[in-house]
Amino acid sequence: MIEKELTEFLAFISTEKGLSSHTIEAYQRDLEQFAETCQIKKWSLEDIRLPHVREHLAGLRKRELSARSLARKSSALKQFFKFLLREKKIKTDPTELLLVQVKQKRLPKHLSVEEMFRVISMASGETELEIRDRALLELWYATGTRISEMCQLQISDIDFEEKTIRVLGKGNRQRLLPVGEVAISWCRRYRDIRHEWIRQSNLKQTEPFFLSPHGSQLSRQSIWKILKKYTKKAGIKRSVWPHMIRHSFATHILRNGADLRAVQELLGHRSISTTEVYTHLDIENLKVMQSKYHPRS
Repeated sequence: MIEKELTEFLAFISTEKGLSSHTIEAYQRDLEQFAETCQIKKWSLEDIRLPHVREHLAGLRKRELSARSLARKSSALKQFFKFLLREKKIKTDPTELLLVQVKQKRLPKHLSVEEMFRVISMASGETELEIRDRALLELWYATGTRISEMCQLQISDIDFEEKTIRVLGKGNRQRLLPVGEVAISWCRRYRDIRHEWIRQSNLKQTEPFFLSPHGSQLSRQSIWKILKKYTKKAGIKRSVWPHMIRHSFATHILRNGADLRAVQELLGHRSISTTEVYTHLDIENLKVMQSKYHPRS
């Protein structure tokens, strides 16, 4: 009943808003659920009011969805109806008074500096594969990139002289990131090995920077396996996943005095509020400092 409008909305957020494919897929899933409810309840687009939207969300809540998921689905509905109103397909927005209750953000889990150093050092560089893995881990931690950005990184994106990398992030937004001397030196060592792998595989020059010995591009799964391998070797028992490298990068540089706006630029966050979650990680340290130095503590 609202399939045509849904298709138009997805086309709009894809072409005009430049959202990532993952975000668009999430919008599509959430709104297709609403379309199913409309079909079952026989709601036409013109009939939908706030009670209908609340009824739909109440049905989802009964499926024991998390508060985070419900907040996302509510947000998708608000964006959809805002679009319909702007396109004059409806006269009033039924979600205008819908409150999106977002559960307090969980603090991002991260590795300590000592743990991060230990994981990286496990790739000692004694073999060609270890040199590649060390270059990968050093560059990842040095720049705080997403795992998808590491997969997509091309050799032409790395300026070895200027010590920078060009990264294509969410919404096809590019950013230029500085790279420390340690990371760039390991990347130089790996670059020579990479060239030899390509030659031995009888391949023409291939663009992805991180490759297998056979010249194929490393996937997300391959990079995750590399991380798990060295985490295990480092003796870290708790679960570690790729985004923790990014969280660790942000946490460590903020603790060392980095400016929040600069960290926002480095991480490629569109909104400063996304970056601000990292400032809460040091609340215990701040409490200690306050009790130690404040005259009325």
